[in-house]
Amino acid sequence: MEGDIVVLKIIIGAVVVFLAVWAWKIRIYLKWQKKAKANVAPFYRFPERIHQLPAQKEKLRQAKEESFIVHFQDEEKGLARIKAESDPEEVWCNLGMCQCATYKADHRPCKHIYKIALMKGLI
Repeated sequence: MEGDIVVLKIIIGAVVVFLAVWAWKIRIYLKWQKKAKANVAPFYRFPERIHQLPAQKEKLRQAKEESFIVHFQDEEKGLARIKAESDPEEVWCNLGMCQCATYKADHRPCKHIYKIALMKGLI
């Protein structure tokens, strides 16, 4: 009888440890998902309808077809110095803003933002 109680306590202890480990793993996974969402959120602030405009489709085409030199400062967040072969100089860019004249003129995604979004698999 006493041996059964010891075995039962060991089984209950093992189940508690098992559940605690899984709860910890789930917590880490959820934190990772939240962080990943935060890193791409700047791109998703642009409404979907903007990407359907003819000028935006042209910028996306340029991002797909032009050759770019990209130096990531923070690849996870999409922060990079980027230069297309047709650009006069390198600009700083991330998924939500860019230093190029095109972005400064209309505050819509430029070919640089689209290029980073393409590289990160967001498009």
